[in-house]
Amino acid sequence: MKKKLWCTAWILTGLMIGGCSAEQGGEPDSEIAQESQRETMETSENKASEMINTEESDKAVLEIPTLEIPTIGIVSEKKDWYTDDGETLLLSASADKVTVENDGYDALNAALSGQWGGLTEDYEELLQTAKEHYESEKDQDYYFMNYYINESVAVYRIDDRIASFCTIYNDYEGGAHGFYAFDGATFDVESGKKMQLEDILSDAEGFYDKAVSYITQELETQYGEELFPEYQEVVETDTFGGTPACWYLDNTGIVIQYSLYSVAPYVAGAPSVTLPYDEFAQYIKEEYTSPCNSMIAHVMENEDISRLLGIDGKVMLASVENEEYGTAEVTVVSGDSSETIGSFSRFVEGYAIKRADGRSFLIFCCDYASDDFVTYVYEVTDGTVRACDKLDGASFEGAYLGASGKFYLGTDALSLFVHLDVFGSYMGSMKYQLTAEGKLAQTEEVYVVDTSYELTVVKELPVTLSGSETTLPAGSMLRITGTDNAGTAYFQLDTGETGTISYVRDQEQWQLLIDGVSENEYFELLPYAG
Repeated sequence: MKKKLWCTAWILTGLMIGGCSAEQGGEPDSEIAQESQRETMETSENKASEMINTEESDKAVLEIPTLEIPTIGIVSEKKDWYTDDGETLLLSASADKVTVENDGYDALNAALSGQWGGLTEDYEELLQTAKEHYESEKDQDYYFMNYYINESVAVYRIDDRIASFCTIYNDYEGGAHGFYAFDGATFDVESGKKMQLEDILSDAEGFYDKAVSYITQELETQYGEELFPEYQEVVETDTFGGTPACWYLDNTGIVIQYSLYSVAPYVAGAPSVTLPYDEFAQYIKEEYTSPCNSMIAHVMENEDISRLLGIDGKVMLASVENEEYGTAEVTVVSGDSSETIGSFSRFVEGYAIKRADGRSFLIFCCDYASDDFVTYVYEVTDGTVRACDKLDGASFEGAYLGASGKFYLGTDALSLFVHLDVFGSYMGSMKYQLTAEGKLAQTEEVYVVDTSYELTVVKELPVTLSGSETTLPAGSMLRITGTDNAGTAYFQLDTGETGTISYVRDQEQWQLLIDGVSENEYFELLPYAG
């Protein structure tokens, strides 16, 4: 099977409440209802912090070791441009902003903020091209597909020594299809220095010689006849040349990521090869391949991740395909211990975490079918496998499904995306804390929802605005921005004003009720709530 980047799904497609360990808090503060979507997120984070620090919190459950590595925060900044009548989207742009969320990493935070600062470009030239394209197709009664340009950042390895990322660029500027590209970036955690590949090598010449041979063989094995006839020449001259291929570090080795059309045609995708730490250890400085004191690293199926965790024997998420049924049986393995989780349509992705107290965990999500996600937490310390937690409906795979909000990733805090059927199908982001027991404790009251879909009111709708109960007249336009998934939804009107809607979930009829009336009677059309 060809190795694919986990984030390719975002590109080719466009970065649950049940089972939560923490109780969902009561009635939200009225100030949240008066905030915009981003302000809602920030307010809920502050409230969560207060909630965790209150004397009523279960300190034994929430107690965690002192952090020894950065916690990364990623938020996507977005902007859309429409035609003058507001009916047709011309251009959509998004770019991630990356920061360090905990103290003590000022140099690294400055480096990450400088590398990924959100929407900083001027898109006027591209917007003008999109306008001209739209006008030409409108006159000929052709369908116009909006232009887009996106920059998203994926975290692959964070520990007490390095922080390694891969940026995915995805755009459409007319033509038969879009385009995507990659750029790796690895930083020294203490100094914030952006590292070159030579910085981590002890024998660069020996490494390059062996790497070229290894990559050539792996590409042939993975892609075979799909490769260009001249692919070997490209590997030999360009991989480590003046404009080297994208590279970054993950939990198993150095990943070499080729661009589209470099060694294979578009239909083959963008090939990648991992140079395993075990096989290339003699050419890499020991500090980058020896066990970490504390770390979090991206994990895919059937990868032995024991080296950086410092665990004897293999540690992996084994996935065995059943071709007859189109499913995969997933098993957690640590040394001689293992536990089979079940059969799924696919293993999605996960993270390996080693905390400062020496305990190691695997947090991963699988899909039963059609985005029917479930996320698991297993402890794998010292060659043991122990089930810790399970969240139905939750996954790391939320960006391409329309979820947003700030994404956190660290040894004690991380974000998950959750399916929320609140006035239609939406994805919401939630920050969780990994407790001492390995539970994922919800730290905020409100799931952040980011959707461009607007609901049209067709019947006087009971709402709360500015802390007062009132109704919205027919014809009002609103957009859902968040929910506690327990009776309150947050919205923003097309005027910018914000408020809340109270609802009751009718489990038998698979619908929400507002003052005892079906949600379908209040809105012109609700998104499919499957």
